[in-house]
This record gives sequence, structure tokens and C-alpha cells, in this order.
Amino acid sequence: MEAAQKEQLIFMTQKSLRLNRKKRFSESRCLQLLAEVLTVDLGLKPAFLFDYCSSNAEQIQKFVQELWKMGFLSENLHILSIQDNILIINLNRTIRHLERALQENGVQVIDVSVYRDDPQLAELWVTNQVKAHLDIIWKHLKSQVIQTGKSKSGFVTASEIFSSEWNLCTVFGFLLGFPVSYWFDFSKSFENCLSMTELRAFSFSAFCPRITKNLKYQMYSFSVPEILFLDLQSTIETWQRDLQSDFNLQSTFSDLCISTEAVCLPGITL
Repeated sequence: MEAAQKEQLIFMTQKSLRLNRKKRFSESRCLQLLAEVLTVDLGLKPAFLFDYCSSNAEQIQKFVQELWKMGFLSENLHILSIQDNILIINLNRTIRHLERALQENGVQVIDVSVYRDDPQLAELWVTNQVKAHLDIIWKHLKSQVIQTGKSKSGFVTASEIFSSEWNLCTVFGFLLGFPVSYWFDFSKSFENCLSMTELRAFSFSAFCPRITKNLKYQMYSFSVPEILFLDLQSTIETWQRDLQSDFNLQSTFSDLCISTEAVCLPGITL
């Protein structure tokens, strides 16, 4: 990226989004956010959860639209609000991702309800419930494709969807493109049984020369309980191969690095 364009993008980001009324984004935070949006634009991940500040959906929609006007993006992205959470979504990529999960038994769910002695693969009724919720979102996003098709190029669409029956931790896990997602029975408790449980943590990162040569960006980060890894190994390896294949089709990011480590923490918030 040319220095002038980089400065323009940072200035626009700082002008559009603020941590609070007085404090603006740092340059490094701006570059990290721009890398996040690029991964969605390129289809390397279906969506990302915007948790950089408390900006509302309209502000984020205008921000993404400005990125398109500046020639930074190539896709008409979508802003999806779920309760008080905002996701920037690549509609086509997300729809394909959900279709594949629903049609190929790709909905892998780990039950970490607090009353469990250990995490376990979710029972069939839980998996079917999650599938039904994802199907609702899939149909909603498909309806937004029609709206996007009627919009002028570069116009960022937005919509809202929510059900009090959804476990948002589980829903976000699938929307963000993870191969597996955690579930817990929130009708009984929002706590989980992962405290001091050995987890196998995965991290996928890459450099983004288009933004800066020195930025190593973490595309994905997720974990699975070690006791369930063998049950999920095939799913994770297939997901990893698909990511590598998508990565090889683009040139914006380079040097995909995959790492794993064992972690055991006294408390984990999902």
C-alpha cells in the first residue's frame, strides 16, 4: 500500500470510529481493523464480530462503505446486527459456509454446560436445535442477497435478526467460521465446565503486506477440549485444508502460520 493511501485510510478510520468521545484509534489498531475487514472481503473468513468500540450499526455501515469508495474493498459487504452485537459479513461466503455445514453434517457442537463433569459432544437434540437456528440465519442472509443485488455497487447493506432462543456463543462460532462451536444450556446457567480443563488451542495468522510489512494478523483462534480432539480431528483437518486452499487463491495475505498449544486456565468466558 502506498504511504499516502495508508495515511488516508488511517485518518478515515480515526474520524469514523472512536474508542470514546475523546480517544481515537491508534495507528496499530486502525491497521488491525483494516486487516480484519480485508479477510472478510477476500472470503478468508465469513465474518468478524466488531468489538473494537461501541459504534452502532449505522456508523460501521458508513465506515465500510467509505472503505469501498476508497478502493480498499471489492465485495459488497453486509452489516448484521444480532441483539447488541454487530458483524461485518461477506454474504456469499457466509451463505456457502452455512449451506455446507447444514447439508454435510458439518455442525459440530461441544456441550460445556456447567453441570457437566467434562465437556462432551452435544447430544442429537442440541445439534438439531443449533441447525434449526442456523437455518433461520441462512434464510435471512439469502434474502439479503436479493437486496444487495438491487443496490448500486459499493453500497453496504444492513439488517437485524435475533431470537431469545439462540445461544449467541454457538451462533457466533459458526458465523465466524470456526470448525466447532461451544454450547451450554443458558436456561440453567451462563457458566461453563471448562475451568482447569486441558484445551488444545489453535491459532492461524499471516502477514498482510498490503497494509504493512510488519503486521502479523491473527485470522482465527479457537480451542477444543483435549479429551475430544480425536473425535474432532478429521473435522478440524478438513477445515484447515479448506482454509489453506482459499489462502492459496489470493495474494493479499502471505505466510500462513498455524500453531497449536495446550492451555489450562482457571476460568474461561465464552
